[in-house]
Amino acid sequence: MKFFIASPWKNKTQVEQLTGELDKLGHSAYSYVESGANLLTGKPIEDEMKEFTKALVNWKIDDRIAKIAESEVQAIKDADVVILLLPAGDSSHMEAGIGYGLGKRLVLIGPVEKPEVIYLLFNHVYLDISSFLQDFSFLTE
Repeated sequence: MKFFIASPWKNKTQVEQLTGELDKLGHSAYSYVESGANLLTGKPIEDEMKEFTKALVNWKIDDRIAKIAESEVQAIKDADVVILLLPAGDSSHMEAGIGYGLGKRLVLIGPVEKPEVIYLLFNHVYLDISSFLQDFSFLTE
């Protein structure tokens, strides 16, 4: 099974943990951490975020932003399941929305602080990563 993990940089440690656990279970997981898709320079994350912020100023014409978007959308298309790992920002929610629009199975992991932005799009909701990893029954649905 192929998973796409939508989550922000501030969740890097949790994304790495989830990716590793899915790998141990014989699944593949796409995330910005593993793919490097969100990286523009290969510099430390603080410098990377500054460069990304600069690129966003001209987001309509900056090829770097287009490449990130193309990479992420293709990975969502290739996935069987899209995971939104909370807390998450706008771009992660947008990735989950793309997954929904493509008919992907959606999993939400984490405490929901703003239910108004979650709606009822998710097939499965888990409070934390360990709860998710203990329940793979959704794979047989």
